Amino acid sequence: MNKPNVVVFVSHDTGRFVNPYGYSTVDTPNFSRMTEKGVTFEQSFCTTPLCSPARAALVTGQYPHQNGMMGLPGDSLGGWDLEKKDKHLAAVFKENGYSTVLCGFEHETQDFFSVGFEEGINGYGAGNNGGESILGAGSEIDTWLTENPTAGKENPFYMQIGCGETHRSWDSEDAYEEKGIWEAPYLIDDPEVDKEMAEFQGSVNKLDQGLGMIMDAFDKHGLTENTIFVITTDHGIDFPRAKGTMFDPGVEVFLFMRYDGGDWPQNKRVENLVSHVDVYPTILEACGIEVPAETAGNSFLPLLEGDEEFEIRDTLYFEKTYHDNYDPRRALRTDRYKYIYNFDAQTLYDVRIATAPRYNWFKFPIKKYDKEELYDLKEDPNEKNNLADEPGYKDLCEKFKKRLARWMKETNDPLLEGPIPSPSHLKRSAEMKSLAVRSN
Repeated sequence: MNKPNVVVFVSHDTGRFVNPYGYSTVDTPNFSRMTEKGVTFEQSFCTTPLCSPARAALVTGQYPHQNGMMGLPGDSLGGWDLEKKDKHLAAVFKENGYSTVLCGFEHETQDFFSVGFEEGINGYGAGNNGGESILGAGSEIDTWLTENPTAGKENPFYMQIGCGETHRSWDSEDAYEEKGIWEAPYLIDDPEVDKEMAEFQGSVNKLDQGLGMIMDAFDKHGLTENTIFVITTDHGIDFPRAKGTMFDPGVEVFLFMRYDGGDWPQNKRVENLVSHVDVYPTILEACGIEVPAETAGNSFLPLLEGDEEFEIRDTLYFEKTYHDNYDPRRALRTDRYKYIYNFDAQTLYDVRIATAPRYNWFKFPIKKYDKEELYDLKEDPNEKNNLADEPGYKDLCEKFKKRLARWMKETNDPLLEGPIPSPSHLKRSAEMKSLAVRSN
């Protein structure tokens, strides 16, 4: 058999909000189709609850503070960009003889050609390639495969697919409530919440339709069997107390993996903790490609190849530095506990500037000025009660703090050296310093 093709599909702000994860108020038969044909990871998480850094970690196998993408791209948003572009999956696959194509948009660099993509479809072919609607991706892929008849057969390819569906703002015309409205346990019961949730649910339905069209295109061209599919999202849903926070609704993601030709399990659910950084080495090993040095993730290929006892990891690590404000924090999670260390406490702790207008949606009081947070996820799944200052949890809190500090040291986290300025900040400071010197 030829080398497997690889497809990495990354949606926007979807969390785990699809049928296979127990959400019944949406209609996602194609995500269910992924469950039936592949492996569903029930405890999958991103590295950060923010778009560009989360995606960068997925496609480099490094945490955002390692790959340099600690915020959003573009000068008006901090000017962040990947520092280690040769680590991007597109660059690694290109170096190993794969054709590389971006379908729709990417959000981890300011120029998709700079990270190894050779062409872009379902977009405008520059910058991040645009093309935010998933509904055009299937036909674009069909056309590309028709125009490149050896693609995926004689010549393997890496294809990355991105779309804007499920990212706010949603279209009220797509609102879906035929199966009811999901009520988030961390939000108040309010008609305005229900209205936006119905719109979000409709957007999830469109996402599912687009996924179905993409899979149909691969079936049509006979490429499904010899293609590794990674179907995931960047982070949690864009509702208060989810996106932008270290709470589980902000960092939980759906993850489906399928490779029919590799005899990977079908209709299998995995309960192991898994991080997005673990996907990177797993894919490369499955393709027989050497995993680059400094990769932070752990390959779980043995699990996919039949080792039922294989443990991926016992601890997950999360970070947040920039998004629409400077909000440095680091965190870890085990099966039982979540520990968060806040370096620069914000007055509105878990509200991004973008969600501040929905401040009144919180069901639980907002935490203010807490340096440390500790939650018992078994007894308190909604992370309401901070145990960090409770006498009976001091030793556990100290244990997790040391573990988090050790991870920061091992991964060369610049936050250990003090506040982290954005590239735009450094650029503007240099400009003013130059002017100040000349003014003398």
